[in-house]
Amino acid sequence: MTEPSGRPERRQRQMAARLEQILDAAAHLFADRGFHRTTTKDIAEAADVAEGTLYNYFETKNDLLFAILARLSESELPQAGLVPGAARPAQVSAGDARQHFASLLDLRREYVNENSVMLQAILSELLANTELRQRYSNQLLEPTLIGLEKELTLRIKLGQLYDLDVPATARVLTSLWIGLFILQLLEQPQNQPDWERLAQATIHIVFDGIAPETTMPETSGKPGQ
Repeated sequence: MTEPSGRPERRQRQMAARLEQILDAAAHLFADRGFHRTTTKDIAEAADVAEGTLYNYFETKNDLLFAILARLSESELPQAGLVPGAARPAQVSAGDARQHFASLLDLRREYVNENSVMLQAILSELLANTELRQRYSNQLLEPTLIGLEKELTLRIKLGQLYDLDVPATARVLTSLWIGLFILQLLEQPQNQPDWERLAQATIHIVFDGIAPETTMPETSGKPGQ
């Protein structure tokens, strides 16, 4: 006896929806309670499924963490990682470098706002879990750094930036984005400057520095070289 037409597709949709339910429940619990204080029973109850059903999708709690990370890397938003994060690099534009950098900051803020729970869910385990850290590096961090290095190289060729150390600069910029995200988590909301002020301060530091020009040390690099 064959199944009626459309039933396999419906079953697949139901399974995909249940998978999303489980991942959402796990992400919220990991973000709120921490990975180790959350049990699979807690996740099953929050997802409104039997604990045995959860094991049909994931063999271990670690697998849930890896699935949350995979969902972050597949996001449709441009890269923002633990800020920077998603899968595709931001498109390179030949326009004004300052304005383009401001646009990148806005895109990364959008990414963080859309994925803040999932980012928080993996944050506490990132340093303690070697496999999670390696996967994060491969799936989120490295693509972000590669995209930034390409962008910086183009800006140097266009004469918009000094001939700087591209790999080091890409890592400094990434650390700024990661730092802004962590501050959002740690700082009380009433003490946080609005995003526009943070973005403008970041752009000013990157393009203008914080010391008067007369006190800046001499460098061998020149714009466009």
